[in-house]
Amino acid sequence: MKKRKAFYLAIIVVVFFLSGCGQSLDKKKQAFTDRGISYELQLPSGWKVDKGTNDEYSLHTPFSAEDTKSNSYLFIITAPVMEVDRKEFGEQTREKLKERYKYKKAKDIYMKELKINNNPAYKYTLNTIYNEKSVWAHFYYIWTEHGFVQLTFYSADDNSYKKRSEIIDASVGTFKEVSYDKENAEKDEEEQKKEEGDVITIENDEIKMETTAVRQLTGANHKKLLAIRYTFTNLSTKPMQPSVWKDLVTAKQNDKALSFGSLPEGTSLLDVKDLMSTQTKEVKEGESVESVVLYELSDQSTVELSFSQEAFSGQGPTRVVVPK
Repeated sequence: MKKRKAFYLAIIVVVFFLSGCGQSLDKKKQAFTDRGISYELQLPSGWKVDKGTNDEYSLHTPFSAEDTKSNSYLFIITAPVMEVDRKEFGEQTREKLKERYKYKKAKDIYMKELKINNNPAYKYTLNTIYNEKSVWAHFYYIWTEHGFVQLTFYSADDNSYKKRSEIIDASVGTFKEVSYDKENAEKDEEEQKKEEGDVITIENDEIKMETTAVRQLTGANHKKLLAIRYTFTNLSTKPMQPSVWKDLVTAKQNDKALSFGSLPEGTSLLDVKDLMSTQTKEVKEGESVESVVLYELSDQSTVELSFSQEAFSGQGPTRVVVPK
């Protein structure tokens, strides 16, 4: 009889736990579409979806939300699935997170390989600062049938962070791809290429610099900036820095040279901040690195880039349309 009572008690405890988990998630499924792929998930209860696109986290963030009761946020970015290789992704990403967040040892960053709705995924957790406050950052990387998705949760470092972590896990557990439209995917890709502008390549015997994206963003003192992202490749035998762009390229609007810009303190544009940090990185022979240069815009007119003729003889100027 005692065993039976214990069994019934166990059932009650399990039912109570599961019902509690269910109540911790919003019943409404949130949906968004990016690159022709539609996704859905259930947010934790009390979280609200940001209206429109929020580009504070990344230059392109199709979905974001925040907790109305704590300093906690969610940002989602995506890419076509073929762009991200799973091979050695786990430890390589852990190492990149170590460098980005100034951890002494990669093993101090929590890492777990898992399945989310039968899709391969990785989770990482670390402590950092966001919006000038201590938070626990939970990174989830998921390969769906057609997309690669990164969900970044910043969870407030408070007395509820452990429980909130479990609820966040439950929320991510509901994430899935629901449909794919090849035609819309191709249209989105074309629109993105137009936004990023034509690829500009300058090369000599020592270096190669190739633009990969152009964006407009708000910098320090609310100044409008043109951000030019580029790949820097060192072709010489001596170490070189991507910052050489500033010595060899001049940007003008209306025949007036533009000043270099900067991001505001405490910026949440983490991807741009990371790219700026590579400006002074020593790049060895044969190595490539992504970087970015910022210019303060005087207006919305076309920007002209001209190149040092001593370094790039015969390279004519090129025009860059400022994205809206």
